[in-house]
Amino acid sequence: MDRRIAGVLLLVVALVATLAVPDVVGRSLAGAPSPEQIAAPPAVGSCVGAITGSGPARTGADARPSVTGSQPVATVVPCTGRVMGEIISVTVANPRQVVTLQEYDEVHPSCRSQVETYLGTTATTTLSGVQWSRSIYVDVATVGPDGHDRAAGRTWTACVMTAVDQTYPVTASLKSSWTTRSLPDAYGLCWFDDVVQLGEPVACTSPHRTQQLGYGLVSSPTDSGTSIVSAVGYDAILAGCRTLAASVMDAADPTRGGSLDVRVVVSRSGAPYVQCAVSATGSKKLTGSVIGLGTKPVPLG
Repeated sequence: MDRRIAGVLLLVVALVATLAVPDVVGRSLAGAPSPEQIAAPPAVGSCVGAITGSGPARTGADARPSVTGSQPVATVVPCTGRVMGEIISVTVANPRQVVTLQEYDEVHPSCRSQVETYLGTTATTTLSGVQWSRSIYVDVATVGPDGHDRAAGRTWTACVMTAVDQTYPVTASLKSSWTTRSLPDAYGLCWFDDVVQLGEPVACTSPHRTQQLGYGLVSSPTDSGTSIVSAVGYDAILAGCRTLAASVMDAADPTRGGSLDVRVVVSRSGAPYVQCAVSATGSKKLTGSVIGLGTKPVPLG
């Protein structure tokens, strides 16, 4: 092709491109730039609808997420309808200031250790030589920001208290729910028939016969030559169980006129621990939790 013709063609193409594509260089656009919004840490008392992550959520008293690595992520939802749990604490820390596991534990107290305080009760009580722990069916998880927010510098962690494999309708916050008698039924520890040590509980909202209210460690004889601790008798253990049941149920008569039977379950292996439970008498089954029952009717059906 003649070079002059080629030059003309290139000029025409350039002119067409100039006419077809407006000159945008230097043009001012309407509006103003805004920074990307990074989510703030969730508030204590926020409701959680799901917990997700790249792996299974680590739960329990020994859950220690990596200081710099990923953690399970909680989906915060409105406190209406059904939820799986609630955020009970939030900790914001600079990971550069955390070097040892001890320092991490000081900055991030165990989620499990915070449950009783958040609910408004004490972890243990001693009655007639038996150290009783109140029984609830609860899981805890340590969660943090998602990958996007971690990349932006978010370093917070939060403790979530959840029902185990259940959701429940929100009626009030879990905060102080033990003292306000509003702990959801999903947090009760119930058994279809009798207490099964190392067994699988059932949801307290489904028909069941028994609810465990406490776990007791019984004093036993020692080998000390200067101090002997006598084993606690069954009658004293049962009396303590009745006192515990009355306290947990917030009822002067934990049998509620004979509709419930207060029972002590002894370990078959001879281990120094017992369970305190109430069971429905007759042919009816319990259909809810008796924690904080007060003067309300016993949930029988």
